[in-house]
Amino acid sequence: MSRATDIADTAAQWLVRLEAQTSPEVWDAFQAWLDQDPRHQAAFVRLRVAWNRIDVLKNLRPADGNIDADLLSRAQVRPATLRAQGLHPLKGKPRRRSETAPMPERRRILLAAAAVTAVAVAGWLGTREFGWKSYATSVGAHTDVVLQDGSTVRLNTDTRLRTRISTHRREIFLERGEALFNVSHDARRPFYVTAASTVVRAVGTEFSVRIRDAAHVDVLVAEGRVALGSRASTGSLDEATPLAAAPQLSAGKAASVEPGTVVVMDVPSADIPRRLAWTAGRLAFQGETLSFAVQEFNRYNRRQLAVTDPALGQIQVGGVFRATDPDSFVDALRHSFGIRAQTLRSTGEIRLVAEDRIPPP
Repeated sequence: MSRATDIADTAAQWLVRLEAQTSPEVWDAFQAWLDQDPRHQAAFVRLRVAWNRIDVLKNLRPADGNIDADLLSRAQVRPATLRAQGLHPLKGKPRRRSETAPMPERRRILLAAAAVTAVAVAGWLGTREFGWKSYATSVGAHTDVVLQDGSTVRLNTDTRLRTRISTHRREIFLERGEALFNVSHDARRPFYVTAASTVVRAVGTEFSVRIRDAAHVDVLVAEGRVALGSRASTGSLDEATPLAAAPQLSAGKAASVEPGTVVVMDVPSADIPRRLAWTAGRLAFQGETLSFAVQEFNRYNRRQLAVTDPALGQIQVGGVFRATDPDSFVDALRHSFGIRAQTLRSTGEIRLVAEDRIPPP
């Protein structure tokens, strides 16, 4: 499994390459890279959003067009505070204003502009505390959010959360749904995600959190390490008490959390991309029951699927499908298992039944 930093570096290389003259072969190679891992697309989207925002800085560049490559070293800002996904401070020697230099390539402009942005953000974080901000997605939709500290959040279908970044901590309250968090490292400001009664603490890592119901939360760690704890009944988030002796989850671990119970499971590295296929708008099954697959599809679609036969619901299914295309899923069931769909006129519900049990017209 690729590290998040390696993925971000490759995404940056693709961003620069696609800004230049391209060919159909280049676009095919780019699409192949995106298809290798859902995290590739998420990393590229995050970087492209950052690049679009950095375009605003073009109006602020010096009149002579030169960019000071030694800006960060003279500003005396800690690189760990400023570092974002795949973007690092530039190294170089101070340049006299009278000297001229060839126009730097687009990637150097990107990195320098990101450094300028990071300096401004670091100063802002040191002087004020941000209030709560809310983000939400509708059924079947996804969205990417870039937080003030450089962390990114990908919201899954029908998800709602609130964020607050302060000088001492970074807080997320996941009210419903599922989200993938890619946390910028900042040891001075731990990153908390509260979902139902579960609290997840991280410093710099990548993990997903899903609320299945009011008493059941799933956590998957793709990279780094997180600690699990419980939120106090008062609703307050205490920095020491709930997490002081909390169980630790490292990369390749998943946890199913219910009141008084934490079940930790190993997740093979090859299985993590499948579990995160939703970040690319896909559902990937490998031996799950039909009942489970139907529940997953129903999260992404207004038209609901239903299995009324318990025996039929235990059939194991496999394959990769678009989350918002239940018709393709039903068509695959018909070819593989002889399962047909009946739509109820009264509710629009799509019932899956065995072909030999469909009454004649």
